[in-house]
Amino acid sequence: MKRPRLPRTPRLNRDATQLLRLAIALSVSGSRLEDRYWTHQLDAQIDSVLDKGHEDTLESALDQLWTANPPAYDALAQAIESRSSCFPRSDGQALLLIAMPVLAWSRYSIGAGAIAPARLAALRVQLQGHVLAAGARLALADVLFSPDQMPRGFAATRTFMRSLADAAENEQDLHVDPASLAQVIPFVADVRYVVGAVMLAPDAAQFRWQEAQHTREQVLRDWQAQGGAALQAMLPACTIEALLPNAYFHAWRESDLAGRGWGLRATLDYLGAVLTLPAASLRAVIAPFYDHVLEEYRVGFTRIGSNEILHGVVWPLIGNEDENTDVTSDIETMVRAAGVGEVLILSERMPLEYCDDCGAPLFPNPEGELVHAQIPESAEPAPHLH
Repeated sequence: MKRPRLPRTPRLNRDATQLLRLAIALSVSGSRLEDRYWTHQLDAQIDSVLDKGHEDTLESALDQLWTANPPAYDALAQAIESRSSCFPRSDGQALLLIAMPVLAWSRYSIGAGAIAPARLAALRVQLQGHVLAAGARLALADVLFSPDQMPRGFAATRTFMRSLADAAENEQDLHVDPASLAQVIPFVADVRYVVGAVMLAPDAAQFRWQEAQHTREQVLRDWQAQGGAALQAMLPACTIEALLPNAYFHAWRESDLAGRGWGLRATLDYLGAVLTLPAASLRAVIAPFYDHVLEEYRVGFTRIGSNEILHGVVWPLIGNEDENTDVTSDIETMVRAAGVGEVLILSERMPLEYCDDCGAPLFPNPEGELVHAQIPESAEPAPHLH
């Protein structure tokens, strides 16, 4: 779970107070036996709140613990994610929501929306053959989701998971009407998700790497080689990288982390393809951007010797990263490794500003000014880089 950047001191209701008490008790438990007791109590309380649809109660409890008690925060966050994306059924089976992220970039548009039945069937074969443990029953949603189309919030995630339950029991797929989803925002580099649910016995392995003869690295290699071909068919005219399918929230976090470096590399590939500009001819301008606290870094790309921003990339902070984390060095290392000719790091605190007309983020030029990224008119038009 991504932690809030600006913690609040909310007024807690009775349910939130009970969540705090149980999460703190679990965080200081002295044995696995005691862990199981408090986990059972906490799960029941979270279920009650989720069934009521009281998302604010969960958020206020998390906000209260964020700075006051980080171990209890972690215990509560993990429990909420678990109850939102995994639950035992009355028939003795357990249902786990999973996601299959794929990073993509293109000079054109990145596909999303309905997945043809034949392509979904091919993906199912590869998942069951290379990723899921033997005996797992699978249901897939028949839509390739963009990030803005994924279920929002814990209650919505739980509802979506339950909609997959009957389909998983019968090893069928779930139809989702693409018209019911949010409009896809076009980016040159972005992530897409296939979402599904796995049904199996509670104590059984869910993924192939849990079995003795397989490793996580081997599963990823097999998935990229075999599953990647099925995903590539859904994303024509795109360069892709398939990430390891995993539990829903974990897969989302991993794609957030991987997507930052992917966006930088995609920028350089895109500028090379559209403007025939080798990385060595480019300058990267890196600057921190603040609201009340540090929220993200933005990287603007210019030709060496020019102040005109050709394209830019947003590098959001994730997890425990803050202004005391050496994120700048990570970005610089990646940019230099990609062959960029010059790197300029600005120390000024930049405001989170966006274009009034199109809503695109503004990027720092070498003079420390915030400007709109603009590809020359002589080049083909393209959406923003994510």
